[in-house]
Amino acid sequence: MSELYRGFEFYKKVQGTKYDKKDNETKEKLQKFYQNLGEFTDKIFSAYIPTGKGLWQNSGNYSKYLWNRYKPFENSSNLVMYFNASARENTLFVSIGLVDDRLTEYEKEIKDKIYNFLSNECEKIVVDGFIRKDFGWGDRVFIIEDEESFETLDYSELLENLKEIYIKTYEKFYKNSNENSKIKNETAEKENHTMQTQALNQILFGSPGTGKTYNTINKALEIILEKDNSEENKIILEILRKENHTLDDRKILKAKFEEYKKAGQIEFITFHQSFSYEEFVEGIKAETKDDNITYEVQSGIFKKLSKKAKENFENSKKTIQQLSQEKTLKQKLEMFLNDSLEEEKEFSKTKGGKFKIKEINQENIILYTEDSNYSDKMVVLEIDEFLKVVNFENELKNSKQMAKDVFGINHQRQKDTYYLSMCNEFKKIKFENIEEIKSVEELKNYILIIDEINRGNISKIFGELITLIEESKRLGNVEELEITLPYSNKPFGVPKNLYILGTMNTADRSIALLDTALRRRFEFIEMMPNPKLLEGVEVDGVKIDKLLETINKRVEYLYDRDHTIGHAYFMELKEKPTLEALENIFRNKIIPLLQEYFYDDWEKIRLVLGDGFVEKIEIKSDIFDKELIENSDYLEDEKYIYSIKKEFDFSKFKE
Repeated sequence: MSELYRGFEFYKKVQGTKYDKKDNETKEKLQKFYQNLGEFTDKIFSAYIPTGKGLWQNSGNYSKYLWNRYKPFENSSNLVMYFNASARENTLFVSIGLVDDRLTEYEKEIKDKIYNFLSNECEKIVVDGFIRKDFGWGDRVFIIEDEESFETLDYSELLENLKEIYIKTYEKFYKNSNENSKIKNETAEKENHTMQTQALNQILFGSPGTGKTYNTINKALEIILEKDNSEENKIILEILRKENHTLDDRKILKAKFEEYKKAGQIEFITFHQSFSYEEFVEGIKAETKDDNITYEVQSGIFKKLSKKAKENFENSKKTIQQLSQEKTLKQKLEMFLNDSLEEEKEFSKTKGGKFKIKEINQENIILYTEDSNYSDKMVVLEIDEFLKVVNFENELKNSKQMAKDVFGINHQRQKDTYYLSMCNEFKKIKFENIEEIKSVEELKNYILIIDEINRGNISKIFGELITLIEESKRLGNVEELEITLPYSNKPFGVPKNLYILGTMNTADRSIALLDTALRRRFEFIEMMPNPKLLEGVEVDGVKIDKLLETINKRVEYLYDRDHTIGHAYFMELKEKPTLEALENIFRNKIIPLLQEYFYDDWEKIRLVLGDGFVEKIEIKSDIFDKELIENSDYLEDEKYIYSIKKEFDFSKFKE
């Protein structure tokens, strides 16, 4: 008999009885059954979206049934699919129906029609292992015929049938109904935190100085505030809605950006030709300590941020009780590991030998043994795996049993003996000062900003992840996809609350040369020079917006629009509109940029800027000896050289 089924048997014995707050043994058993049942149903409904789980106690009594709800796709209706453990009927079943205590006014009106339609459709379903029966829930209930084998039962055929019925019901009563707008209005506030208004993958592209990197701050804040639109952030939202930002506005936005960056919701990286998959996703890296070189699988920036986003995404769907249990365990584990490290605690393996913790990082626990005088690293444990071990409810007698029951493998690994020894010590400790979890965790958006994304080798850096970043393949969507990573051999997927913002300089490399797979998976937002942002800025009679327009028309004529000059080069003139500042911009930024564009073809640079900036000087060949002139093919009668003038003349840009 499995642990999950034993939990169900115990649940049936106590269901409906009064909830005694002092009965910790019963509470713990029911809490464990609740957790195990949730993990089990999440597994069989892995392609569906979880929408809530029932509690093991309700209104002072142990609940008579536990329900776990799912939807085949995101929508605003209260139509769901159930997995139900009913102690009242002493059975387990799968069903489809409405969440009766959350119905909108429109749903209350059509409730009977929906249930009649569902019952008629469910009558057509016949699946081995399930019996359709009505015991107060309607003809939409499919009881598991042999409850003792419910963990090994094949649910796929039944779920596919119910999914088809779900889609038919949704299309009949919601999708094609004019009344659907009522549901959206009634549930908009409640479901605002799940709405996605921005593309998950975006690239801002344009010529230099068009504010691409600058605007990633605005974009990132817009995306984050979709979920974090609290009262304190209203001022940020108001600033973001402005067309033009003052210097003070910019300081406020930048400070908020840095706040989210520090909190781990935003990461910023720059691609370059040497950037690799190992830095981005994961790889084996060498560590040198005390003349010893060790090699570890370390996560890259994208994998680390994905893990944070996934953890938040999963936690946002959990109850306070679930979060409290999980986070309390993590707090205890952190205290245990840190104390053991600080005190240099010596652990004893069950078959002899001692070891100590020498280092702890975000992912791993590094161990050293006594037989090497605690100087050579012997093994690396994973913190996530250790969490599974200490969270295991049954007694672990040996490492072979632990490997099978906890990790689901039939062979014992070397590191399993270390897990077991540390777990035994962990369970002896009485922990104090554990922080109490007082509220549910809100869903957050996480953002990875990749500056100069086109300068990296996209195929090399993203590898197999190029498929996982697709919106439809994100974790939490109907077609979610996970792959096994090559170094860690662990499953990995990208959650749908992780956004990727890239910037691309079109003058650096043409958009046509980008990896086709990348282009298909990103939404491209063009950012071209915007002279309007410079309206009203005038220096010594020169209107800067008109100056920029004129220069860019000439550049586009001689080259192309991807190599125009961005307005950002001149933005400092809004605060300091002096001739000296304007001359510095041209001498130190504009002219060097044009030199790069035209490969030092000074005649083209002179055509763009005019004679007021570049001086054209004629040099005759008479500076050479006459004999050389007559016998050389290199010497012409006349030639021109160019030089940058010491003082610039802006008069031709004045109206």
